[in-house]
Amino acid sequence: MLRFAAGLRLPKSMSSKVKKERAEEVIKAMGLSDCADNLVGSEFVKGISGGEKRRVSIAVQLLTEPRILIFIYPGSLSGLAKEGRTVIITIHQSRSELFNQFGNLLLLAKGGRVAFSGRASEMISYFNKLGYECPRNCNPSDWALDLISVDLRDSTAEEVSRAKVEKILDAYSPIPVKHESSDVGAGFLGMKKQMSPFHIAYPILLQRSLINFIRQPELASARIGQVVGLGIVLALFFAPLGRSYTDATVNIVGLVQQVLPTFVQSILLGMLQNVALYPTERDVFYKPKHSSPATCRFELPFEIIASLLFALLGCIAVDLRRTVAMYFIIALNAFCIVSCGESLGIIFNTLFSDNTGLAINITSVILSVGQFMGGLMSLDMPAFLSGINYISPLKYATANMLPYALRSMTFSCDDSQKLANGQCPLSTGDEVLELYKMDSYNPGKMLGALVGATIAYRFVAYLVLKLESGPLEAAPLRNKFI
Repeated sequence: MLRFAAGLRLPKSMSSKVKKERAEEVIKAMGLSDCADNLVGSEFVKGISGGEKRRVSIAVQLLTEPRILIFIYPGSLSGLAKEGRTVIITIHQSRSELFNQFGNLLLLAKGGRVAFSGRASEMISYFNKLGYECPRNCNPSDWALDLISVDLRDSTAEEVSRAKVEKILDAYSPIPVKHESSDVGAGFLGMKKQMSPFHIAYPILLQRSLINFIRQPELASARIGQVVGLGIVLALFFAPLGRSYTDATVNIVGLVQQVLPTFVQSILLGMLQNVALYPTERDVFYKPKHSSPATCRFELPFEIIASLLFALLGCIAVDLRRTVAMYFIIALNAFCIVSCGESLGIIFNTLFSDNTGLAINITSVILSVGQFMGGLMSLDMPAFLSGINYISPLKYATANMLPYALRSMTFSCDDSQKLANGQCPLSTGDEVLELYKMDSYNPGKMLGALVGATIAYRFVAYLVLKLESGPLEAAPLRNKFI
């Protein structure tokens, strides 16, 4: 982690070798050598200890030699302070060991009135002179807070404690404090933080993504297996397709209609795949300029492999139309739909980053509506819904797959199915398309529109990330939806 952070955070003027040396230097300084090659871990993945995680978070900041460090909880920070840095910590209440390390101490009573200001080591002797002695083996910070607090448990205790506090406050007079200066680290300026250029950040993030995929092979198999599993189910139900009147009116059209919910499932699978990975990667995605290309580089192989296997089942096994062109048409449709699903996952997991369940529910509702609007069950819709349907990739998938599959195809029928004139009710694929009002579509344009929709969905996902990772003025974007 620190080596990747060094490559991304340190100035571009530094060579890769110097950056690695800087990372190793910080690892040794923070006592992380023994766990340097271990996973950081999470609540679900075993990793380093809590104390080591805290040191890792400090080490990441130390890479750029910051002049000021702010911590929520204290650690072994005296060495950092002696190097010339300003170390600011916030704690609820200090232990006695930590209290002895304090420099100057300002003790405020209720209302902001000063009870003591001076060296922490002089506080106990100061109150001793006022007649208040700190008990042995008592935490000085606890004792001091009790000393300047009013006891409200009953009227008698309140009167006594209030008088005591007033006496302490009245007795206070500013104590001259000797301010010491240190020449240690006087020339310390720190390194200027700047965004790494693309040619530096991209290979680093690419390597990081590769390591994550290698460490989690089950995610890679899930990306491929889920889409392929749906293709196997379709093949079991429809293979092999014939060229009869029944196949024309029921099986082929039914297959495409069933492929549509399969594509809906593919979108949902793409979204679920994103849910599995994106929340843990969200902070990296918030730097979309460099992280998105690197992550997409590793998404593509799995999406392509899954789509090619799905097309093998949908085209060859089912025999929708066993041609090379049809094979790649189905593969391209599957690829675009899964990619749209991952884009939707990025969008909704960003907008609802604190509630993944809500993101999944909203996506499911949108996909269900898109399924009914994009297939053969809603050929005559109101103009308003028809307009909305133009942003659905499912519309374009249906509009290009049916024409590609049915045009120039001929069908036969038995004697019981023939009309009075001896002809089949539907003898060609063009007649089937006309029956379902799909004959006016240009499949090439519809396939191009699907590719365009895929690019548009990913671009919208990029914009959402850009707004979320932008300046504070843009931060309320997510809050508007929560």
